[in-house]
Amino acid sequence: MSGYPFIKQLAAKHIVGFSGVCYQCQFFTEHYTDTIAETLLGAPLHNALYKAVAKRKAEFVAGRYLARQALTALAATDTAVAIGPARQPLWPAPFIGSISHAKDFAICAVAHNGHATRIGIDVENILDAKVATDIAGSVLNAAEYALVGSLATPHPVMLSLIFSAKESLFKALYPEVGRFFGFEAATTTVIDVETGTFILELVQELTPALPAGTCFNGQFELDATKVLTVIT
Repeated sequence: MSGYPFIKQLAAKHIVGFSGVCYQCQFFTEHYTDTIAETLLGAPLHNALYKAVAKRKAEFVAGRYLARQALTALAATDTAVAIGPARQPLWPAPFIGSISHAKDFAICAVAHNGHATRIGIDVENILDAKVATDIAGSVLNAAEYALVGSLATPHPVMLSLIFSAKESLFKALYPEVGRFFGFEAATTTVIDVETGTFILELVQELTPALPAGTCFNGQFELDATKVLTVIT
């Protein structure tokens, strides 16, 4: 595989109900070099990454490499994903997509904008108990406390799931909202562990087309170390 041993276990991933393409991989920062980056991306590393530490470069290149694979699979003539003013990925027309990474894992989902209007994907390492307690107040609305047990002693896995779900929502909606909005903008109303699904409801108006009360369905997967969430 090109980039070996930096990129390993490249694989397509199926997302239920998603009409695009998704790829995931493991990546290993200790094997990263700028030469590998140029090989995998087909272009020199972006100037914004020139002085970044190796970990940041590795995350970026792994994500953009997956984006290139997905765009190629969709027969795109342009597979370069630029960097926006808020450091968001800028997808070549007529495609939309979302990229995420955590530790040594990266994932990217891309679709033609005629087949999907939104895509947000996020992967997070499971929080440890102390971090979960420290950040719960900034992640949760009061209505969500029961989903994690309590604000004082939140369940790390459930808090990680809600954190990731809200990150996926932000990624899905940012292109049309065009500004930052925080965790407080939405509340998790349902987490169904048996079906691996959740529902988020806006509690703030983000745009006239996205008023408070708008609901979004999502999917999640959990393993021993991480949580993956998707909103399409």
